[in-house]
Amino acid sequence: MTTTIDASEVHTEAEDHSHDHPTDATYWKVGIFLAVLTALEVSTYWWPEGPATSTALIIMMIIKFVTVAMYFMHLKFDAKVLRYAFFGGLVLAVTVYLAALSSFLFWEGSGTDGYDNAPRAKPMPPPPTDPPPVFTGGGGHSG
Repeated sequence: MTTTIDASEVHTEAEDHSHDHPTDATYWKVGIFLAVLTALEVSTYWWPEGPATSTALIIMMIIKFVTVAMYFMHLKFDAKVLRYAFFGGLVLAVTVYLAALSSFLFWEGSGTDGYDNAPRAKPMPPPPTDPPPVFTGGGGHSG
């Protein structure tokens, strides 16, 4: 007894998952979004120092981490248990980071008199230098 299979009935596992993955255009949009978010993070250098700046940086860090993990590491398309494990690590990392960050706020005056008030001034760029000499030619070979 022989079994015949119609070609229209055959499909592969790759075809089952192909509809889940985004297009190249989606990856470009995500990349542009991450570039804009990175520029915004860099611009915080000129923001006034304070809790709002620190909070904004932490939120932007989490958004970038989740975006990269979901799209470029393909966690969006993997099993939920992998997402839970990965983002459990994120929660742990942010908790440890915030605990370390709180040490700067709550544990001032810990008995080290010489180091309690570190300088808070931002570094200044170096003074401008003379421009490089202009090449006027004349040193080439003739042929």
